[in-house]
Amino acid sequence: MGNTKKSFARKLPTLTLIFSLTTGCFIALILGLQLNSMAENQQNQLGQALSSQLAKIVRDPILRHDNLSLQLEVDEMLDLKSVHQVIVYDASHQILAKTQRSQNTGSSQNLHTSPITIENAIAGYVSIQLDPLSFEPPLQTLRQSFMLLWLTVVLALLFFSFKFGKQLSGRLNHLIQQFPGEIPEGMDELSCLESQVEPLLATRQPTKEPLDEQQYCALLAIVCKNLPRLESLINREHFESVMAQLDYLINDAAALYGATRLSADRCSIYLAFSGETEHSDHPLRALYCATAIQILSKQLLDKQGIELELASAISQGKQQLSSSQLLNERSHQEHIKVLQTLLEKAVNGEILLDKSTSEHTSLENINLSPLAEDSPLFRVDKLSETSEKLVHQQLALLARNL
Repeated sequence: MGNTKKSFARKLPTLTLIFSLTTGCFIALILGLQLNSMAENQQNQLGQALSSQLAKIVRDPILRHDNLSLQLEVDEMLDLKSVHQVIVYDASHQILAKTQRSQNTGSSQNLHTSPITIENAIAGYVSIQLDPLSFEPPLQTLRQSFMLLWLTVVLALLFFSFKFGKQLSGRLNHLIQQFPGEIPEGMDELSCLESQVEPLLATRQPTKEPLDEQQYCALLAIVCKNLPRLESLINREHFESVMAQLDYLINDAAALYGATRLSADRCSIYLAFSGETEHSDHPLRALYCATAIQILSKQLLDKQGIELELASAISQGKQQLSSSQLLNERSHQEHIKVLQTLLEKAVNGEILLDKSTSEHTSLENINLSPLAEDSPLFRVDKLSETSEKLVHQQLALLARNL
């Protein structure tokens, strides 16, 4: 039994990588917008502050018509790396002084203007253009720090997801290997485990307290027709060993199909299956159980050269519940008397049903035929295709310890 193709050891890291890339792109987009907004606000504040400051500085040179001092004040503004161009205009927008760096941005963005006021009159304007590239290094550092942090987190997540996925895959595969049968292709470990557990879930019934004083149940009776003859033919030790193995098989089947084993009567075995409502699947579970026991007991005893002639009968109905276990067992005994009549007419390998059981809704897809013309008894000819597939899976579970 090999590993599945869609392993959690591969799926979890893949999902982690997809999640990390998606989340990283989203965070990077939000961070980029935030950084651009912060840079724009910073440029506006700086540009407005510098233009206002320069407007105050150049008032005296403008009053004295000192163009040399005015040009020197303008040139000093280029000492700031963020300033690309400085222009001073007069009131009629004629350029009085201008300076700029050698490179040309070719853009009118980041242009900040402040009026030059002298005695509440506008004597000119100061225009400062900032270089947006000068604001990039701090932003680039933040972006690189984010990328480094994001890569570190992604690598850590990939490492832990791969490690956890490998452990989870190993544990699930270990559980899957405890079940018989082949692993379905194209499934991950969890789906395979669900597929393997499905036969068990199909037979388990939730145990609830009875809501009233009546309980719906189906009784399965199995008779060993040649048991006395076998006991006389083989030695006692071998006989007891064979019967112990048969007991183990019956108890295992009863546990699988949710049945309660009742007291034996001579060469017969009795199992009770309860249902929550009249239309529950208790007769169908009894039929599955009878089929499984007959097939597996034959496999078990054929290995030892012993042939055990088993015949089965199923009858469903309603039982009056009592707080006394003795009274409940007595009620079962009355039901068992009906089954004994059916067992007397059953031959080796047959499963017989009475009329009410044959009409139960859970058995509508089972092929039945009357025991004789106008007979109230019916034999099981064949299970439906779905039932055969399910019983085959359940047989593999029961046969794992044979």
